[in-house]
Amino acid sequence: MRNKRLIILIAVLGGIAAIVIIMSAVFTIYNTDAACATDYGDDNSLYPTILEVNEEVKAVADEFRYQNIFLFDEQAVIDAVNARVPRAEAYDIECVFPNKIIVRYNLVSEDLQFAVDGGWAVAGISGKILAVNSYDRTDPDGGHYSDTIISVTPSAAPDGGAAGEYVFSDRDCADMTSLRVIVGLAESLYDGSGLRAFEKSAYASVDLSDQDLFIIRMRSGLTVRIMIGGHEDMLADFVYNMISWYTAASDADISRGTLTVHYSASADQHVNVSYNPNT
Repeated sequence: MRNKRLIILIAVLGGIAAIVIIMSAVFTIYNTDAACATDYGDDNSLYPTILEVNEEVKAVADEFRYQNIFLFDEQAVIDAVNARVPRAEAYDIECVFPNKIIVRYNLVSEDLQFAVDGGWAVAGISGKILAVNSYDRTDPDGGHYSDTIISVTPSAAPDGGAAGEYVFSDRDCADMTSLRVIVGLAESLYDGSGLRAFEKSAYASVDLSDQDLFIIRMRSGLTVRIMIGGHEDMLADFVYNMISWYTAASDADISRGTLTVHYSASADQHVNVSYNPNT
């Protein structure tokens, strides 16, 4: 009887071991892929870039092959991609059973430039650094000029100084929060409703060094003063009114002068916009 029980126990344990081995083989990661979630509409010029970044992301994800799809560390994959692929911000891993993972990411575009130790850091709107150059990409006479990158003067010295890092370790610091409103709202209002559409590339520079007074210089020649002091929660309203004025103004007006946007208890939506062509 004892031998019979032993035989049954060995058979059961052997069966369990066989199932574990089979399941481990079936649910081992063999295939990886990458998917860009950024919507660029009809801008087909970005397709080659996305294909390149897909390959870079996939190369990092491949290092996590041969792990069990139930047990591998998804956050480790995301962190590795974000640290080693400057042009990608991974945010999710999709498991396609039994043996494939897909890294989902947003493409980081060249939006902002900050002066850092050793040069100028070009970063996306999230603050992730794409490259650190020895030349200024916002200098029209510098030989590497880009008419879409915005020069930023922050209120605090940047923390990051290498590709793949973030300009500020606190990604939600006051400066980055303000920039996401100023630049992000410009993107959402791209189509405009006035004489012209408004793109984020309309900004030449954004000076946040004084947290009470933001200075924005437009490529058209106009200077904008946003008197933010004490009304940080109204920044989106200030920017919206600025863009509304800009899209409806004449070419002459946007090529010169100063537009001042500030809080006013008596004004419509508590926002006052005034223009002086001579300053």
